[in-house]
Amino acid sequence: MRLKRFVAAAALIVLAVGFSLAQGPQKNVGKNIPLPPVSEEEGQRRPRELADDDQYALSIDVNLVELDVVVTDGRGNPVSGLVKEHFTITEDKVKQTITNFSPTDSPMTVVLLIEFGDTFGYYYDDVVRPAAGFINSLREEDWAAVVAYDIRPTILADFTQNREELFGGLRRLRFPAYRETSLFDAVAFTLERMGNIDGKKAIFLLSTGFDTISKKSYGQVLKMAEGSDTMIYSVGMAQLYRTMYEDRMGGLQRISFLQAENVLRSLANASGGTYFFPRFQGEYRSIYETVSANMRNQYSLGFVPTNQDKDGKLHKIKIEVPRLDVNGDGKPDKLKVRHKKGYYARPN
Repeated sequence: MRLKRFVAAAALIVLAVGFSLAQGPQKNVGKNIPLPPVSEEEGQRRPRELADDDQYALSIDVNLVELDVVVTDGRGNPVSGLVKEHFTITEDKVKQTITNFSPTDSPMTVVLLIEFGDTFGYYYDDVVRPAAGFINSLREEDWAAVVAYDIRPTILADFTQNREELFGGLRRLRFPAYRETSLFDAVAFTLERMGNIDGKKAIFLLSTGFDTISKKSYGQVLKMAEGSDTMIYSVGMAQLYRTMYEDRMGGLQRISFLQAENVLRSLANASGGTYFFPRFQGEYRSIYETVSANMRNQYSLGFVPTNQDKDGKLHKIKIEVPRLDVNGDGKPDKLKVRHKKGYYARPN
């Protein structure tokens, strides 16, 4: 929720077939390469940086609610060409009047949030190559940053439109040093720092879904995702491991893997994003192509709530689009609408 339009853009992974990592960055894997200096002019043009001392709050002004919406068909393909009359919005089951509407094809701001703990011995093929593939899919006008986490989140490359800076951030990844992971703290850290950025924004989260050491709880982070204007696209890293070794797992271990998957799924759903659980490296290319297509075919909707009470509660939002014949076969298609689930209207 926001008075200004905070849009999505973000992210975190994907296989880089044809990516130049084999020509340059791959030679430097495991080396700690410093980021290039940033000029004063460049610093003024980039989005607000992920400074540790920034403060973030979910408090909002409920005069105007703006949402980024993705509409897909039964096959998950984004649907374009819709108009305001196709959408209905309810807040807490009360119908609202759409005051602002526009299809958006603006640049993205993306954070690649990467788990880099030694949970399953993941390193180059499972982290660096997929993340590099996603970076390679960005357009010149997009902004991106790279954040990795183990026992704490670390900014490897701050917001930039220069791919080489982002690849340089990946080259700063050394072999994992810790088995402990702080997923919830890392997601909270990133959501907080994305809160002051305008435009289309998202987090591309590459993670196993396990958390062993965070100060934040799952409930706290889920609440942040519900009220955030940043979509989370989760990519599970543990699916292949689970597929290979599930027959050897005990009951409690199976449950822990299911819980980890549910964490990634819930964070994505709460924020209006989506989730993927790839089993093979070859699936990553289609994942980041899907994410890119979804983010570049969004709609921006705004409304002034009939309920102006700043009660601090979650105001649940539901957006619907009727069945439409989007594939031209003469039959109406059921469409899926993704958006954040609500907002917290806190007193000023």
